[in-house]
Amino acid sequence: MTDTHQFFPMLRELKLTRRQALHRIDSYYAWQLDPSAQHALFSGAVEIQVPIMVFVGSRGCIQIHSAPITNIATMGPWLNIMDPTFHLHLRLDQIAELWAVRKPTKDGHVTSVEALGADGQLIIQCFGQRHEGVDERPDWRALVESLPLLTRSDAA
Repeated sequence: MTDTHQFFPMLRELKLTRRQALHRIDSYYAWQLDPSAQHALFSGAVEIQVPIMVFVGSRGCIQIHSAPITNIATMGPWLNIMDPTFHLHLRLDQIAELWAVRKPTKDGHVTSVEALGADGQLIIQCFGQRHEGVDERPDWRALVESLPLLTRSDAA
């Protein structure tokens, strides 16, 4: 998406990339998911109708969607969301690592699911929809915590 150091000065101070930080942080704050969990996340969000926030970006722009999703279809390696106000076409085979991340905030922690490409750059980031000053939705948190983990033999 963008240069991690722009948004996370602590990573710049420690001279770490987002990927390096995810691999080094305690498993309470970040745990690696099986790559199939990206599809499971969107399917679960549709099933329980939890509103989500999806961030997809590049050097030149960022797209943010914030609402429930309803229409998911897969075609080959593509996971497609085709809702009236949101279209997403995500190449699942381009996701090298998938992580669930707990981020401490003044309102308690918020949980994200973050997909990284082979280059270690962020491809997509998902959160449960929430407003500042309001706790994270328990249905979102439960959904993320139910996603399949990467097994140790897969991580080697």
